[in-house]
Amino acid sequence: MEKRDKIIIIGMPGCGKTTIGKILARELNYNFYDMDQYIEEINEKSIKEIFAKSEDDFRELETKACRDLIAKKRCVISTGGGVIKRDINIEILGEGGIILFINRPIEKIIGDIDISNRPLLKNGKERLYKLYDERFYKYKEAAHVEVINEGFLRDAINLAKFKLKGKIKE
Repeated sequence: MEKRDKIIIIGMPGCGKTTIGKILARELNYNFYDMDQYIEEINEKSIKEIFAKSEDDFRELETKACRDLIAKKRCVISTGGGVIKRDINIEILGEGGIILFINRPIEKIIGDIDISNRPLLKNGKERLYKLYDERFYKYKEAAHVEVINEGFLRDAINLAKFKLKGKIKE
């Protein structure tokens, strides 16, 4: 694989995609894009409002966001947890960037996630176990690089930088 200038972060809701992505982008001197935030800005609606209409509508907008964001240069893109539900998304993102899976143990996520602004978790944290079972192997399969985030945030960031070295354009 040739060196790339895009890092796409995937993983469960609450695994640290946005937090790690922002820090990684700053330290690599890359731009940072949060895909859900991008979808909200482009559509002038919250994720919650889009989901209220239908999950399919949201997934369509998410695929369009994949196409839009992968065209950017020197960036870290934090995706929504369900981006892997559509193979086309992983195809688009994987062709243009390095896919980094932030693997955070489910118990750690449950201990500190705020479910109030997460439409798929509105029925409670136990929904996370179901999502985890549905998605975990899809994340593993899609990833070029995997980082376990179970201790200090700084450790996960340093490990990500180490594993990305030689794969990304500095």
